[in-house]
Amino acid sequence: MKKLLQQICASLGAGEDCVLVTVASQSGSTPRLTGAKMIVLRDGRASGTVGGGLVEATAIREAAACFASGRALRLPFDLDASDVATSDMICGGRMELFLEYIQADAANREVFGALLGALRAGRRATLVCPLDGRAGGGQRFAVDHCGATSRADIPESLLAAVSKALAPASATALVEHQGQRYLLSFFTVGGTAYLLGAGPVAACTAEVAARVGFTVVVMDDRGEFANRERFPLADEIRVLPSFTGCFDGIDLDCDAYLVIVTRGHLHDLEVLSQALRTGAGYVGMIGSRRKRNAIYAQLMEQGVSEAQLTQVRCPIGTAIEADTPEEIAVSIVGELIHQRAIGRRAWRRT
Repeated sequence: MKKLLQQICASLGAGEDCVLVTVASQSGSTPRLTGAKMIVLRDGRASGTVGGGLVEATAIREAAACFASGRALRLPFDLDASDVATSDMICGGRMELFLEYIQADAANREVFGALLGALRAGRRATLVCPLDGRAGGGQRFAVDHCGATSRADIPESLLAAVSKALAPASATALVEHQGQRYLLSFFTVGGTAYLLGAGPVAACTAEVAARVGFTVVVMDDRGEFANRERFPLADEIRVLPSFTGCFDGIDLDCDAYLVIVTRGHLHDLEVLSQALRTGAGYVGMIGSRRKRNAIYAQLMEQGVSEAQLTQVRCPIGTAIEADTPEEIAVSIVGELIHQRAIGRRAWRRT
């Protein structure tokens, strides 16, 4: 999502209008879920995807109508058996797309700049856009999960309606205020994967995690392992004096994913003991069940409860019979993706 916002901001900064296409609703089996997005430029070039095939081709074609009228457009699709003969979409569900014309003006640059800034700072944010009439940048605004808005003139009653809709969060929502309907598009952060350890499994995991949208932070006490040459896609590399106090000064919340892959039992014990005192949304540790049981027994002797330990994923990763570092990385990141999806569905505005 951050990459798409970067492309929107770049287009607007270059004076290029665009159309933002969002899956506003869906039911049954569809190629993408609500919240999926793509952008279309005047020359028909597109970035992102809302499912490919007939759906995407129609959206790109109809984007021309948005450019011509300057108005938003809603496109329903019924992907049932009757469509199979005339399209490549055999999903069988229903979905509706919302196409927003985004003019390259100062108001829109401010709105999308605020969205991108929120995601870069690790804050979830929401784009609020009117569904009816001319969807100019003067009507569109962004609000982050702390309530900060991109504009100071938003009526309190509208903000209250938006806040209420955010509570049972999904990827999108509709609200009505004084006869005007608004589409709320939720922009979620990808999450930060903290890799505790910089060995072969961590190196592979960092690459896979970065490619699926996680911010990657590598932490180890060995500079010869924790370096840019071994972790070219990592966002941050921290060489620690030791694993003691490794989370000091870091605000770990539900968007933090702790992946414990150190080089030894004692380091795993040290890191896990600290991880259990954080607010991280995910804690996973590599190792066999025998190793896990030994570490858990020591932690319980130190006062850690069984309930706390049940929150740890160990052995880490999905059960795909992974063996090589590359396969283990796929297993770990697969579990992170699943946890991230669950967290997004459960998210409530704070």
